[in-house]
Amino acid sequence: MKKIIGITALLALLGACSEKKSSLAGDWQMTSIAVNGKTQPLDDCTKKTYLSFGKDSIIYHTFMQREDCKEDSFKLAYTASKDSIKVTNETGRIERSAYTIKNDSLIISDTAEMQGQKFTSRLVLVKKK
Repeated sequence: MKKIIGITALLALLGACSEKKSSLAGDWQMTSIAVNGKTQPLDDCTKKTYLSFGKDSIIYHTFMQREDCKEDSFKLAYTASKDSIKVTNETGRIERSAYTIKNDSLIISDTAEMQGQKFTSRLVLVKKK
C-alpha cells in the first residue's frame, strides 16, 4: 500500500502560468495526501518530504522510513500554466497535474490509472518559511 501511496504522490507531484510561477518558487513541505478521498497517514520521515520549485525545475526531496529517513532527491523540468503543472519525468514523458495556491498552501490534484485501477490524489503542501 505504501508503494501505491508513494507512486500516487509522485504522480500528483509530477503531473502549474508564468505569472503564477513566481508564487510557486521556493520550498513546499508535504502536510497531507489523500487517495480516492481517504487521508493517508504520513510517518515522521515522509512528513519531511518537500518540493523546491525553481525557475524551470523542481527538486523533489524525499525521506523514506524504510531507508532510515535518509534524504533522496531528484530534479525534473517543469512548466506552469494558470492552473496546471507539466513535469517532464525521467523517461521524457510529460505528466500534468492541477494545482491551486491558497494563502500559504499548495494543493496538487491528479488522477492516474495503474494496473487497471483509477486513483485520484490530492496533495497539500505548505510554503516553508
